[in-house]
Amino acid sequence: MNEPRVGPQAGQQVVVGALPTTFRVLAATVGGAYSIVEQVVQPGTLVWPHVHTDHDQVAIVLSGELGVRVGDREWTATAGEVAVRPRFVPHTVWNAGSEPARFLEISSPGNFEDYFHRLAATAPDDKRGRERLQSEFGVSAVDAWIADLGERHAVKL
Repeated sequence: MNEPRVGPQAGQQVVVGALPTTFRVLAATVGGAYSIVEQVVQPGTLVWPHVHTDHDQVAIVLSGELGVRVGDREWTATAGEVAVRPRFVPHTVWNAGSEPARFLEISSPGNFEDYFHRLAATAPDDKRGRERLQSEFGVSAVDAWIADLGERHAVKL
């Protein structure tokens, strides 16, 4: 079992796309039920819109302002707010502010941490490798949102 107490600077760090990601609670600690990562979205950044078929996610904003779209609902979440992103519902986050936005992301089941690890290890130009990984974890891109969100919020992938 992993240590039940996790300090504020603890956890393995990787970069997933443009997101620095720190693994805070590993799935192995809780029998695979969930995992928790901490992510930081820099100003002007849009996280690729996507949908999951195998995982539910919850984002808890720690600091900054995080733009959120879940299905047809869109808002700006601030520190303490929670964004629920259930499986089968397209979603994304972005940072249209001037300060980094930091949030905890809880994914259930916890094997989604494997997706983060493997995606971080995939070369940016390995489109086929990313597509295989997305298929394996039930992730699909929602490209139709990119231009609109980018234009309205001055953010980019």
